[in-house]
Amino acid sequence: MTDLGNQTLLPLLKDNSEKWYPKAVELLPLISKVGNIAEQSYYNAAFFEQELALFNQWFCNDLLDIEILKEQKESLKVCFEMLIESALSQPQVSVHRDFHSRNIMVRDNISLSVIDFQDTVTGPLTYDAASLLKDCYFKLSINARDELLKQSYQQFIVSHSITCSYQQYKKWFDFMGLQRHLKVCGIFSRLHFRDNKSHYLNDLSLVVEYIVETVNEYEELQSLKVLFEKAILPILPDRIALCLP
Repeated sequence: MTDLGNQTLLPLLKDNSEKWYPKAVELLPLISKVGNIAEQSYYNAAFFEQELALFNQWFCNDLLDIEILKEQKESLKVCFEMLIESALSQPQVSVHRDFHSRNIMVRDNISLSVIDFQDTVTGPLTYDAASLLKDCYFKLSINARDELLKQSYQQFIVSHSITCSYQQYKKWFDFMGLQRHLKVCGIFSRLHFRDNKSHYLNDLSLVVEYIVETVNEYEELQSLKVLFEKAILPILPDRIALCLP
């Protein structure tokens, strides 16, 4: 950290994201080949289920005080299984797990370095791309994000010889981002209740915006769409306001 200085990428993106994002996307194939810190660290179905449980417990139950009915739980379970199946069907590579603008350092206003590798595991190909291009702290335009996603796809064709279509890759990416953002809803809520770090609640609106965008795009995610439209979106702003100082 001392060697890298204290300039993170996030504050530079507001005025110059088109300069920095392609450079950050170029790091994806490199990260995917770093190897695991621990050989037994990998994403499996149980790992994903544990992460998605954070959404139910800390976000729905604790932050929003929503009672999810039995039939809703069953339909959500089907959605979650779909997300997990999508994640496990992808090529499995090394994933940083928190690859976003706050964990990318800028040196001499030229080069990028990545920090916070301690949670690296083997996981889905699109995980870090979703973390970067659907950053919880900075929003790209949809057009810019699509162009960068195409860049990442072309890079993985070269670096990992992937043979899937771009449409399949994008769906993997969207479902991966959705899984991650559902987890983040739980984590940000837990940071408020357990760790007294309520400022993370300020970033929930963007996280939920990503979720709504994805569930609106895919018919098979209808049950999640209904949950957000009818139970979550109407009360979320007031619940967040009550929790913030």
